[in-house]
Amino acid sequence: MCGIFGSINNAEPIAPHRSESPDNSLWDTYIGLSRLEYRGYDSFGYAALKDGKVTVVKQLGSVDESAFHGECEAVIGHVRWATNGEVTVENAHPQMSDGFYVVHNGVIENAPSHTLDTRWLANLLELYEGDVTRIFNKIEGDNAFVFLNEETKEVWCVAKGSKRLFITPNGYVSSDLEALAGFDEKAWALENNYSTLSGELFAMSPPNIDIPAVREPTVKSGHKMLAEIKEQETLVSRRWPTIEHDVDIIATGSSLHAAMFGSYAIEKKKSIQIRCLHASQVRYRSLGVDLLAISQSGETKDVINALKDKGDFTCITNNPHSTLYDMSSSPIKMDAGPEEAVAATKTFTMSCLKLCQSAGISMNWGYHKIQSGIRDILNRTDEIIKIADRIMGYEHFLFLGDRQNYPIALEGALKFKEVAYVHAEGMPSSEMKHGPIALVDHRVPSLFIITEGFSPETLSNIQEIKSRRGFVVVITHHAIENNLLNKGADIVFSCKDTGEQYSQSLVLNVVLQLLSYYIAVGRGINPDRPRNLAKCVTV
Repeated sequence: MCGIFGSINNAEPIAPHRSESPDNSLWDTYIGLSRLEYRGYDSFGYAALKDGKVTVVKQLGSVDESAFHGECEAVIGHVRWATNGEVTVENAHPQMSDGFYVVHNGVIENAPSHTLDTRWLANLLELYEGDVTRIFNKIEGDNAFVFLNEETKEVWCVAKGSKRLFITPNGYVSSDLEALAGFDEKAWALENNYSTLSGELFAMSPPNIDIPAVREPTVKSGHKMLAEIKEQETLVSRRWPTIEHDVDIIATGSSLHAAMFGSYAIEKKKSIQIRCLHASQVRYRSLGVDLLAISQSGETKDVINALKDKGDFTCITNNPHSTLYDMSSSPIKMDAGPEEAVAATKTFTMSCLKLCQSAGISMNWGYHKIQSGIRDILNRTDEIIKIADRIMGYEHFLFLGDRQNYPIALEGALKFKEVAYVHAEGMPSSEMKHGPIALVDHRVPSLFIITEGFSPETLSNIQEIKSRRGFVVVITHHAIENNLLNKGADIVFSCKDTGEQYSQSLVLNVVLQLLSYYIAVGRGINPDRPRNLAKCVTV
């Protein structure tokens, strides 16, 4: 999940990035690495060549602007998400060995287990005297790396397996096309090959990939997660997959929960079978003919590996410049807008909307109701903060919901784990009796997501938890609120009605997103960059 950015010959961007900024390679590297921090923020570093000498800077934590000033002839930079080796300055990239400096993304599967794989790669560079062909053939797995040879002053770029690098004619390289915005207008994709950064490999062919324009930050102050939760009020889905036959949906994390949510709508409305598969487990399953992949980043390694030999498939992704988008025969842009906080919020909601539309549920009328429901919740954040304050001290939570609310329960539990650092489990309401009720006591709150048409068993589930001294929170809506009051719940939070069951569940999910956010903030956690996570899971 690491990010790579570099340049040669004091490359000049096509557009200045800040009017007050110095115009030099190190500042460019700061801009590029800052854009890549969604790939990792355990540490950062760079190796810069000037007057025949290489200077190395490595620090823990987020990219620090003060470390990037001065001129250089070549620079390779890195942001790290630790795949092996602890989070230390020593393990930060670049790794080096006798004049070779390397930054790396991936896992070298045949590296010795007793050493950092990137350190072993640096040693290989020394052993093979920078022979790129031998090194390319030696390493195994999906890997991208860039290395600087202090003696020859060359910068080499290598991409193997599913990993890609993007190289511009004016001498920039990046793991991500969007990180190159403003540095050039076109780029080449380096795939399963290697080249100097001066681009000899591509000398006979013009660059064929458009680099997106520079975009202004969507959030200039405050937490991005909160801003992105609020942006859900304005989401509109204009294109969605056509699903007419049985389909296997392949995804991970929040995207898998969205797939599960959509499967309830599609199966009910179209009477076809939907299987929602963990991407990492596809290799052990037999797939059907019609395949749909969902990935917010479009770079999720498990999803890419699950589909790389599967022929035609449809995908939904928020990144139209991604590997998955390029692989798909029928790619569909999520169009949720930039989502920079690690935890998925609006991309989850947009994925759910598109699948509901695939089921034939018209959202033309529903958008107004969804937007009104979300707006009402956002106007009641004081109430949500009070609930967050009451449950903030707990370390274990159960999330319970039936029908399409089951994946909402899974997603709510995931948000609590991701940003609040608490143990949480999501499950169907009645499944609680088949084991998890053993966990219930006064130290384990249970959060029920309940919408119209709920089973009478749900009320029994609440009573069963209360009889074991459990703390119960109910998230519901006005149409059924009276059926749930005085039934034993300690807290009932009721939202506006949307008049349609799937949009209603999506509105209720916003309450869970806000609860996870406010609990994280109350615990002193930065919800935008939770520990051990990255926005893009490429390993």
